[in-house]
Amino acid sequence: MTGIATKNTWLVLHRWFGIVTAAFLLVAAVTGCILTARVTIDKALNADLFEYVGAAGDRLSAVDAVAIFEAAHPGIQVTGFPLNTPPDENIPLSVTSRPGGAAVHADQVFIDPASGAEIGARSTEAGVSRRQFIPLMAELHFNLLAGDAGRIFMGFMALGWLISAAIGLYLTFPRKRPFLRNWWPQWTYSPKRSFARQMLDMHRASGLWLLPFLIVLAFTSVSLNFFGEVYSPAVTTISPLKKSLFDQDMPFPDGTTPDLSYADGYELAREQAEVNGISWQPATMLYYPNWNLYGTTFSDNGVLNYKHLGPIYYYFDASTGEFVHEVNPYTDSAGLVMIRILYPTHSGEFAGGLSVFFIFILGLATAEQCITGIWVWWKKRKPRIAQKKLSKA
Repeated sequence: MTGIATKNTWLVLHRWFGIVTAAFLLVAAVTGCILTARVTIDKALNADLFEYVGAAGDRLSAVDAVAIFEAAHPGIQVTGFPLNTPPDENIPLSVTSRPGGAAVHADQVFIDPASGAEIGARSTEAGVSRRQFIPLMAELHFNLLAGDAGRIFMGFMALGWLISAAIGLYLTFPRKRPFLRNWWPQWTYSPKRSFARQMLDMHRASGLWLLPFLIVLAFTSVSLNFFGEVYSPAVTTISPLKKSLFDQDMPFPDGTTPDLSYADGYELAREQAEVNGISWQPATMLYYPNWNLYGTTFSDNGVLNYKHLGPIYYYFDASTGEFVHEVNPYTDSAGLVMIRILYPTHSGEFAGGLSVFFIFILGLATAEQCITGIWVWWKKRKPRIAQKKLSKA
């Protein structure tokens, strides 16, 4: 009787953790599935911004095209752009206003790679237009459009998901021996059973078969939502970073302008890569107005991606050209490895398209778990209430 009472207690906890978190997890699951294809969706919705209609042979290097754009727009500071875009695409630039200049409302500009002329612009903040659909999905996924409060809330929802999954595993354990033979039916599903039983079996079996992966997804969700408050301080306390820069105060809180050009920063990065024996290719250029630093990312194929532990970063003083900082998770401490492993694992980008597709499947499974869990709870609610009234009587 004690074992049955204990299991009933855990069942109640699993039920209420599931009810409280289900709606929010469903939003996270659906938006997460959409985000696995965010690049393709964004290009389809905004083809007029992305598609380059000129001849491939007329394209300039990204650095040269950006230099032409900056010369034509002295009040705008380009803060980032890819070095290698597909031959049929324009170059997207991240932009902000220079100190003392007029505010920039569209923080992403697309330029013609042959002339540096502006093709179009948009805001990357969440919105209901096709221009801002992907940012909207990202904000919904991460914080329900509620800023830091929403992020913390979703962190607790992910924590509830993690606890509920662990309790759910325990609830499938059989009370009789032999253990494995009596446990196996919990892993099975048959379309020949009643609809109500199918819903229960689908909820239970999908949870068991995918449990290790769902646990990882839930844990990385918790860690990303509580990154600054818990995760990053914890892992860097256990294994401090060998090289650190951005935890210091910003030297130019109101921003500044560089004395060197992006072309200078690009050459400095290439030279430093040769000195360090880095065979990877430059992927993106960055400028940090609050630090007056040029940054260059390096990847295995010259396109920014998060395979393995993601890109390597080199930073240079944008006034003197001095090499200032390196972010290299492949040579730094275990603390940086633990930081860098989070996003590629959660997004599935650690191994390319196949692992991203698997995360899409996990998103669908999470949505199914929410729907079948609520359905089973609702279906059993009336008999459960009737039983309680009968017991009181």
